[in-house]
Amino acid sequence: MGINLNCPQCGKRMTFDLASVVVTCPHCGFQRSTGLDERAAEIRAKGIRPEVSVSNADKVNIRAIVLFQTAHDHLYAGDKVSARQALHQAIEIQRDFLDAHLWLARIADDDAERREHLSSVLAYDPTNLEAMRMMLVLNGHLTSEQAERSQTEGMPVLRSADSPVSTQTVILRCPKCQGDMTADETTGRVVCAFCGHSAPAPGRSSAAPEILVAALLKRRAEAIRWVVGERILHCNACGAERTLSASTLSARCVFCGSNHVIEQDALGSFEQPDGIVPFAITRDQAGEFIKERLRSMTERLKGWFNDNKVVQGNLNGFYLPFWVFDVVVEVSRTRIESKPSNERLRMTTMPPYQQTKQIDALYDVEVAGFQSPPSEMNAQLGDYDLSTLLAYDPQMLARYPAQIYTIDFDRAALEARGRVAQVMRQRYQRSEPAQDGVSVHVFSNVQQMTFRLVLLPVWIATLVEADRDRRIALVNGQTGKVVLGRAERIV
Repeated sequence: MGINLNCPQCGKRMTFDLASVVVTCPHCGFQRSTGLDERAAEIRAKGIRPEVSVSNADKVNIRAIVLFQTAHDHLYAGDKVSARQALHQAIEIQRDFLDAHLWLARIADDDAERREHLSSVLAYDPTNLEAMRMMLVLNGHLTSEQAERSQTEGMPVLRSADSPVSTQTVILRCPKCQGDMTADETTGRVVCAFCGHSAPAPGRSSAAPEILVAALLKRRAEAIRWVVGERILHCNACGAERTLSASTLSARCVFCGSNHVIEQDALGSFEQPDGIVPFAITRDQAGEFIKERLRSMTERLKGWFNDNKVVQGNLNGFYLPFWVFDVVVEVSRTRIESKPSNERLRMTTMPPYQQTKQIDALYDVEVAGFQSPPSEMNAQLGDYDLSTLLAYDPQMLARYPAQIYTIDFDRAALEARGRVAQVMRQRYQRSEPAQDGVSVHVFSNVQQMTFRLVLLPVWIATLVEADRDRRIALVNGQTGKVVLGRAERIV
């Protein structure tokens, strides 16, 4: 529709005055504003659009970047529809344009579209903190306030509980006769020691591993992290109360003998295990394995100098907490040849400097979640076969007690990273025979880490020798491997 330039007063033709930016009637003097001056004043008041940077701009198509900046021009002008169109066009040019996906997730009108774009970002970059944070909010694992808190550099404030913390427990009783339940090592089932009732066997563990980045974000979002020294076990069977150490997950009431497993405490200071590997080695078998180890050649040679014959000992089974990590890494292998150029030309056609990158992974990396027994002994226990991992069920602790982790997942993840880096160095440095003048450097960059908390079976023996030395022995409750600690003199 054209603009009416007829004067509303005299009906004659009006003209546009460029100097005053108004339409003026030269016949009667009537003036009409075009609105351009008001619009210019509005733009000046709003100011210049803030600059929005593009991460990894050197790897993004320049046309996609132009469309991305155009989308922000539209957003600044309040035109979300045009902004979405420009961002979609940018993604059509480059599918892995993560900044475009993130902004489409931010301005999406429904959760399904938001989830689609966040999933695309995490598929290309599993460690993207912003996408992971938004996904946690979308899934209800974080509130908006917690997500905002997680963006700060600080961690939760650590506070120590001044007094023992109350707990919520489950009693391991037979549902038929209220008798004591126990675990049958031959069948792996939980049975009643009195009436023979057998509880249903737990199925294979189906708990999904937790993504480390997501767990760290949730940890950072916490305002307070409680450190508990002791917990109170209130026996619902006889009413008695008992104080337990922070590492105790299951214990018997010293008054009525009922068996309790802690489900949570009043401060929510720990997580429940995801799975459990049942004992496959009996107490008698573990004792024989220790005796055999003591009779080995190494121990007999020690006996020539010290009277290390065992005169006293005790042997008990425990379920100990382990963090199990699956780690995907990008391995960079750099080969540097420092031979003189003329010698290099005679002997090889390979360039003096080569760098290759590839994706590799290491699964079921087990890191102890406890401080005692010592870590150097735990590392020698050998790997467990986690294909036998069962879903965690407190009933499985009917016979052997269990510990709560005292080393948290974030600290255990650092050890897992170190182990993975060491394995990758050995794996890729040995891929080429050693040569004079040639050095190989391997660097591992973690792409993704997931983890689970599992309870693994361990027999722990305290041995007292004839010369009054005492040592600890560990037996892998699944494989029977024995680890002997150093002898220490009893004071």
